[in-house]
Amino acid sequence: MNYRKATLYKETDATTAKTETIDIDILDIISRIQIQFHSTNDGHIPTAHHAAQISKVELVDGSDVLGSLSAKEIEALMFFNGKKTPYEREFRNGVENYLVLDLDFGRKLWDPLLAFDPKRYKNPQLKITHNKASGGSAPNAATLQVMADVFDEKVPTPMGYLMSKEFYSFTSAASAANEYVDLPNDYPIRRILLQTSKAGSWWENLLSEIELDEETGKRRPIELTTAGELVQLANTKYGPASELYVGTFPAVAQQTIFLMATDSAFVFPSPIGATDVYTDAESTGGQQTLTPEAVTVYRALCMGFVPHGVVPLDLGDLDDPTDWFDVTKKGKVRLRLKASGSVTFNVILEQLRKY
Repeated sequence: MNYRKATLYKETDATTAKTETIDIDILDIISRIQIQFHSTNDGHIPTAHHAAQISKVELVDGSDVLGSLSAKEIEALMFFNGKKTPYEREFRNGVENYLVLDLDFGRKLWDPLLAFDPKRYKNPQLKITHNKASGGSAPNAATLQVMADVFDEKVPTPMGYLMSKEFYSFTSAASAANEYVDLPNDYPIRRILLQTSKAGSWWENLLSEIELDEETGKRRPIELTTAGELVQLANTKYGPASELYVGTFPAVAQQTIFLMATDSAFVFPSPIGATDVYTDAESTGGQQTLTPEAVTVYRALCMGFVPHGVVPLDLGDLDDPTDWFDVTKKGKVRLRLKASGSVTFNVILEQLRKY
């Protein structure tokens, strides 16, 4: 076989919240690392999205951070890389939910040009910070497993890998104010991703202006006077993200479910039986309230835009590394964001890290 799936960390109890450090002790070139976090609900009331159960995934080599994202950021990046949301989101009591996260090191699975080569580093490790209680419906048990899709009989010679990091974070003021972010110029940038969300708010109301300039304003490759322009560009290119939710109403009472989509979300609840389940208001900020007419189990198809509050700025032809924004040939490169609403903004970079 040209490829194989290797186990980096066998399925192990993860009921206790902690940061798990996993040695990457294989020498084969890795196309993708897949994290599987399974949690069993001990209630029926949703408390948060399941992706909130993993707050950070870091790839490190000593003090050198080779990648760092939250599970929500990983799921958003998976979507923008053309992947569907895996499995169902389970909120039923006693039922196990499957959270599956793909760390892709190339433009696609088995990309021969871009992949992670552990031999290039002294002691590569994966650090996963998890807490089952941060999402789902009051889980009382969880397990963690990590797999790697590696090249076997087919041995490529990758030029580097895609390095994804949460590079910068800030909290906006209640009134709109400029935040200047000096971007690193060590590696070409494939994509900049902006993340924020607030229950009951549209994404474009949290950010008003976006500008990318070179050499202190000498050139402005990106200059958007409204965040709505960026949202529309992303929506027309990538379309809606979708999830399937499964839950139960043991009593006639409203429930709030937590969505991947934070903008223009629409929810189609489908009760199992003749009972009707309906939405009570427009969904914004990643939440939707459902109301049943009687006790029932339901499924709900949820679709919408801006997954986990993330909007991408694509910097060139995503399939052509020579077309990406080569900041290594630039002087000062700066991102200006004019934000308001007292929310946290994260700036995520997807870079070409060459060997």
